[in-house]
Parts: sequence; C-alpha cells; structure tokens
Amino acid sequence: MEYENLLKGNRIKEVLIGALLLMLIGVRVSVATDSVQGQKLDMILGNPAAPVTIIDYSSLTCPHCASFHSEIFPRIKEDYIETGKAKLIFREVYFDGPGLWSSMLARCLEKKQFFSIIDLLFRKQDEWSRGESQIDIVKGLISIGRQAGISESKVLECLKDQEKAKELVSWYKNNAVMDSVQSTPTILINGVRINDNRNYDGIRETIDSYLTD
Repeated sequence: MEYENLLKGNRIKEVLIGALLLMLIGVRVSVATDSVQGQKLDMILGNPAAPVTIIDYSSLTCPHCASFHSEIFPRIKEDYIETGKAKLIFREVYFDGPGLWSSMLARCLEKKQFFSIIDLLFRKQDEWSRGESQIDIVKGLISIGRQAGISESKVLECLKDQEKAKELVSWYKNNAVMDSVQSTPTILINGVRINDNRNYDGIRETIDSYLTD
C-alpha cells in the first residue's frame, strides 16, 4: 500500500510539474488564437438564437465568482436562460495554475457535462482550491472528478494534456485583450460591461432593455 501511495504521489507531481511549467512560460504563448477556434472553445448555455447574450468571465478559484454563481446566476438562469430570452457564454479566466487545472477538468468529458462540473467546482470551491499545497489541490480536483463520474486516471490524463492547456491559455489571453478582462467576474450583456454584478435588479434592468420592442 505504501508503494502504491508513492506511485500515486509521483503521478500527481508529474501533472503539477507540467502544468506549472506551462504557467511559467505562459507569457510566451501567442494570443493569435484563430477566431473560429476560439468560438469552438466557448461554452454556451441556452438558446443560441436568444436575443440577449451574456458573457461570463470567471475564474474557478475566485470567491466572488463562486458567490455570483450561487446567488445571482440561478436567478438569471431561471428568468432568462430557461425561458429562451438569453444565452450564456462562459469563458474561464486563468489567473493561477489551479484555475487552469480546474478548467481542464471541466472540459475533460463531453460538452454537455461542462456546466454541471462548473457548478460542482464552484459549490465545493473551498474544499478543493484551498489546499495547503499544490498536490493537495490536485487531489481535490481528483475528488471533484470522481463526484462527476470521472475516474482518477482520466482526470490525470486531462490535466497532463499540455496541448489543450496551451490552447486554453492562448484563448484566455485573446479574450482578455478583446474584452479588457482584468478582474473576475466580468459580466457583459450584449457587449456592455455590468459594473455591479452583485446587483440582480441592475442586471435584470439591463437585460430587459434589450427585450423591449
């Protein structure tokens, strides 16, 4: 058992080393992501033809983002996304390594499972993102993966996909430049930045202004 634990620890370290090196050289990753490829990386919830487009730039390690998704987003979803009036485009922001790793976990399986994993990551953010070490954080992500029905080996396989990681970092940088993303959450409604994303009434008024005849 001790040998098996050692092997598991070495596998986690391998993932960490690869991901950390990627983040260290991240500034060298080109921001010239092809726009079509960038659109393929966008995750969309709701009617693609909805008259209102909400873009949510969030970091999965950001406490304010977790609060937005537990307190504000459910109301937006119920009132506008589920009624076909708006669609959500979710774009991850990578301010740190764990933010990237958790995004790669959410994208590990088919697109239809993405938002359920994002919800799980936000709801249990304190459990997996506050580890005392980076190895603890990866172990936390393995636990989240298991709860989402993803095996440990599959989680590690996804976290070691450096080509995917480079693609995501490039995509994020392109988005950050395009929409001047400097903090999270950054919420855009039909291209207009929402200054107070903690005020649902203000968000509702902005959405409704695009729905009036």
